[in-house]
Amino acid sequence: MPVEARDRQGKNQSWLGACVRTLLRTELRPSLGFGRCPEPIAHGKVLGFLATLRLPAWALLIGMQAMRFASDQTPLLPLRSVHLFLEPPLVQALSVWVVLMVPVGLPLLYFFGGLLAHVGIALTGGASRSIGASMRAVGFASGPALLVIALLDLPLYLTDMSWILYSAILGVVITRLLGTAGVALARTHQISRARGVLVAILPVLVFGAVTAARAALVLRELPWLPVPEQLYYVP
Repeated sequence: MPVEARDRQGKNQSWLGACVRTLLRTELRPSLGFGRCPEPIAHGKVLGFLATLRLPAWALLIGMQAMRFASDQTPLLPLRSVHLFLEPPLVQALSVWVVLMVPVGLPLLYFFGGLLAHVGIALTGGASRSIGASMRAVGFASGPALLVIALLDLPLYLTDMSWILYSAILGVVITRLLGTAGVALARTHQISRARGVLVAILPVLVFGAVTAARAALVLRELPWLPVPEQLYYVP
């Protein structure tokens, strides 16, 4: 094996190992990873960590959907609760567009999540560190949640998943994210954990709302809404 290939393989293994260690530390002991926050913030490293967790399952989903389309095995479009408000072709186009835009939405989620958290800290007593530090805290804390959502997208888009099961998993993910982001912000800005959880509510709500809106386009049944009597869309 050429030297360059061995070096690339070693770097890939090193990066993957670092991502796994960061993921485990963030999920199991979040207070350890945010006591030190060197400036300037390495945003590329945080985004690389998030992309490593989010995009492999996304690429698998895109590949499976492309194979289904290429083999002409695309199933009929089932009518869903959301079709009571939006036309089925529009919903189908929106759901495809939302999936394809996941790599673009990842840095947007990272930026706006940190921005909202930093505004909350500034309004509740002031921030001791930069907005980049808030973005870093929320970004690393979001890693486990993004991994679960990425894996959850596979049964969501490929099977007829129950809204009860999806809502239960999403509720656990959001609750866990709120605690982890609260600790991350508290340790980063040296504030109380209660205040950290308080300012983490808004970015976590945005994360949950975006995720739930994506799922509402695909889930066959939504709470408190009936399913159309006709099973499939007939153009």
